[in-house]
Amino acid sequence: MSSAQLIAALRDAHKAHLTSQLQDPQHWQALMAQASHSIGDLPIGKLVDSDSLANVVDQWLQHALSAQGLQNVISDVSQAVWQAAEKDDATVGELLSETHFEAILEQALKLQSLREKAVHAAMNHPLVSEMVSEMLYTGIKNFLLEENALAKLPGVSSVMKMGRKSVVGKAMGGMEETIRVYLQKNIRVTLKTGEQWLNKQLTNERIEQLARDGYRRVAPLKPADYLKLVPQGTIEEVVEQGCAITDESARLAYTRRLVSIGIHAAVKSLETLPLKALLDGMKISEDKVREITTPALARGATVLVEQGVLEPFIEWVVEDFYGSEACKKIINNE
Repeated sequence: MSSAQLIAALRDAHKAHLTSQLQDPQHWQALMAQASHSIGDLPIGKLVDSDSLANVVDQWLQHALSAQGLQNVISDVSQAVWQAAEKDDATVGELLSETHFEAILEQALKLQSLREKAVHAAMNHPLVSEMVSEMLYTGIKNFLLEENALAKLPGVSSVMKMGRKSVVGKAMGGMEETIRVYLQKNIRVTLKTGEQWLNKQLTNERIEQLARDGYRRVAPLKPADYLKLVPQGTIEEVVEQGCAITDESARLAYTRRLVSIGIHAAVKSLETLPLKALLDGMKISEDKVREITTPALARGATVLVEQGVLEPFIEWVVEDFYGSEACKKIINNE
């Protein structure tokens, strides 16, 4: 056998060996066990360069339209999940247990300052001002018309004999602008009174009572009954807008800066945390991780073989060595 034939035979044997190995769950078990043995005691943060990682992510956020590129996939997935949820009999109480609800409520009750700022912002919104002004005007108008209040004013009762509705209607027509101007001038005082009333009413005890009552009312309800009410085509429109907003937001210096800070903080937090300690915190062992993942990895390799993807890739990998001068020198005993 010539040296060229020997190299070709070794290359083919190596390729076949790797192809077989990657489809064997036991190989993946051994590979993961060896990786765990090699790095298991090293803090995970020490295995990552935070600056390099942050830079890669930053470049990706600036240049890749990730969400819009996957828009069709996201839409298809959302549609499938939504349709499945529409047919599911799960209740709100099953999705959010009372224990978890109480934990969320406990945290929400600590946000009193934020709550007061939210009330202030809401009560000072122009739309709220217009709504309150219109409600007050309607209330005053209805009172004057329906309760015949004008007829009780001195000197009006005799005139009312001429026809109450016509007289009151004309009187209201003349007073309408006066009432509206008065309400507009004093709306801020009215809203301030409303804001103070809300803050006074929204005590922690009151919020607890309302929240728990609300939870008891919605716990037996099925989200599916309400998902069915969403108009056709809404999912596609929401996904389209969501993808566009996500990609535009990702490019903002604000977003990228926060992501970078988050990456550095995560790596620093992991600088003293080995893999075993991390898995212990997740309440799962390395053996269990391998049991879950190795069959899937082996099956994934088989799928790649079936699709004609894995073998050409392996051939490309091993060819780098078997076609090298270093390999030829060893075969030729040089």
